[in-house]
Amino acid sequence: MSSNPSKAPVLELLRKDASHSFEIPAKRIHDGDDVTFFLASRAYADIMTFIFQLNTAMIPRKIKESQAQGGNTHSFKEWELNDPDVPHPPVVANLAKLLDTLASIIDEAPPDPGPRRFGNVSFRTWYDIVRERVPALLDQYLPEQVLGFKSASDVSAKHELEAYLIGSFGSSQRLDYGTGHELSFLAFLGCLWKLGAFPHSEDGEQERGIVLGVVEPYLALIRRLILTYTLEPAGSHGVWGLDDHSFVPYIFGSAQLSPAIVTPADVAAEGSLPTAPNPGDVAKATAVARERTRNMYFSAIGFIYDVKKGPFWEHSNILYDVSGVKAGWAKINKVIHTAFPTRMHQTDNSFRG
Repeated sequence: MSSNPSKAPVLELLRKDASHSFEIPAKRIHDGDDVTFFLASRAYADIMTFIFQLNTAMIPRKIKESQAQGGNTHSFKEWELNDPDVPHPPVVANLAKLLDTLASIIDEAPPDPGPRRFGNVSFRTWYDIVRERVPALLDQYLPEQVLGFKSASDVSAKHELEAYLIGSFGSSQRLDYGTGHELSFLAFLGCLWKLGAFPHSEDGEQERGIVLGVVEPYLALIRRLILTYTLEPAGSHGVWGLDDHSFVPYIFGSAQLSPAIVTPADVAAEGSLPTAPNPGDVAKATAVARERTRNMYFSAIGFIYDVKKGPFWEHSNILYDVSGVKAGWAKINKVIHTAFPTRMHQTDNSFRG
């Protein structure tokens, strides 16, 4: 990781001149001792570094105005969904195309019209098609030097990437989707980062491309899958959980609304961007409809409005409580970011990278 306080910690790349032992991911957390081991592991450190890295990149930046306009005053740059100012390098653009291809497969597996109590069994058809096609899709959309990274075992980097990607779309057995599957997608992206798939950039430019150009389209695909196949929440804590399905849009979305910074060393513990909506607006349907096209936090809230009825405070108790934080979006970002590890070790996945 970077030791320069003016830069966010960065997930280290694997050395290209040294072979690496890849493995097929497997469930490793079964009891309390496993949790303790995980919290002290390199896997835990890697995923938290990657999350922090992406989160910091989404915080608005102060921009010096021209000297002719007054010298030391600042304006700021924020990043919104579908922001044309966020560059999408080839790998990001290709990953977005890969997700579009997976979304198009839904047309090949229309939902079963028969009566059902839980998820639609046609999700298994979609999942089986995806599992069959993912190897070729990775070959089509990812660089050969990434998939063919030098391996010291019979398992290739591609095999490990396949497992994380396929595991990120829910369970075809249980017909459900939850934050553990979302973590699997983060692991997929983290692995790609460590394998050198994303070119170097300054001040979080690459990370913003990943969040807005890959993570948000992934979330859009997941929401479509949930609605199409009525997937159940996996491992939901009900009203005592932050969200039935997702966690990361609340991290990155609150970062979008936090006070602008010059460098990561300036990250504020409190406050909001001057133009940010009030956190309490999450309980107002009209405000959510306005903001969901611009911000990841409100986009996730909007999906809750799509799938749940009744008062917001009743079906989304924790999010409603969070909206009452008086210290602004920076404080909300810190609260949610801090809570992420607690939710992470309850998943069915391991992050090897």
